[in-house]
Parts: sequence; structure tokens; C-alpha cells
Amino acid sequence: MKYFISAILIFFISVSVLNAQSKMNAGVRAVVALPMGSFGDVAGTGFGVQGTYEIAFGSNVVGVAQAGYISWGGKDFGDYSYGYSAIPLIFGVKYFVTPGRGFYGTTSVGFHFFSVSSDFPTITIGGTSIGGSASANSTDFTFSVGAGYEVPLNKKYSLDIGGDYNLINDANYITIHVGGKMGL
Repeated sequence: MKYFISAILIFFISVSVLNAQSKMNAGVRAVVALPMGSFGDVAGTGFGVQGTYEIAFGSNVVGVAQAGYISWGGKDFGDYSYGYSAIPLIFGVKYFVTPGRGFYGTTSVGFHFFSVSSDFPTITIGGTSIGGSASANSTDFTFSVGAGYEVPLNKKYSLDIGGDYNLINDANYITIHVGGKMGL
């Protein structure tokens, strides 16, 4: 997996360096993550932030790299509580209906580095305490599709509003994002 991520990063950096006249953008966006299916049964609404890097491959096609952090609240059961968090690392393509602005569709692949943490109540039986906290981590393949709308604010800055459906093992969720990006 480390080799796959390294290869993708080298690809984007190489294209950036070799195609110095192409349009590149970087941005930050706020994310609301709505868990779906069985993930929605155990997780609450998630909130996070993502950094984005984009490079234009043509007038309508843009390569995208995203990294961020999302945290979902869990459900509380008395003194027992838990929560989920993820670091998504995603690479994909945006296709604009009108060159470089307006409505777009997107598809991406990548990985989510998930973590779940739990706090158990401490119980003392015969002088021995049982309880405390525990955590577990996993890395899951991600496929996502989405759509959005970009509003140019001027030649260098634009507002990006959109959403994605993220297909991940047993943790599918919908993201709604709002953010800004600027030309480099």
C-alpha cells in the first residue's frame, strides 16, 4: 500500500513539474459526513476538513488529490462511549460540463485510515479493576463518486460546493463540502 500511495504522489508531482504551464489549484474545505447503512446505525454525523490539490489536464478535465481528517461521534450507552475518525487520502478526476467552472462530476479512489476508540466504565471486583479505554485501526480501500458546482470569485479564487458518496467496506458515507481554492 505504501508503494501505491508513493507512486500516485510521484505521478502528480511529475505531471506538475513537466507541465509547468498547466493550471494548478490548492484549497481547503469543510466537510459534513453523513454515515449510511450499518455505519449509520453506530456512528453519528461526522465533521472534518480536507486539503485539496488540483491540476488541469485539459479545459474540462482536472486531476484531484485530497487529504483530510473526519471525526464521527458514536452513540453513548450509560458510562460506555465510543467514536470514529478517519484520515482519507483520495485521488481522482473532475469533469467540468463547462471548461473549468460551473457544474462538475467527479470520481475518485484511495484509502481511509480509520480509528475507533472506546471508553469502558471501570469496575472493581475483588481488588481487581476492569475497564478503561481501547482503540483499533484499519486501512480500507475507497471508491467515491460525486458532483458539485464551482463559482469563480475572480481570476485566482473560487468557491467549491459539492457532495460525494464514499463506498468503503462497511463504513459508507455521504460528504457535503464547502470550501475555497486558489490558483497557484
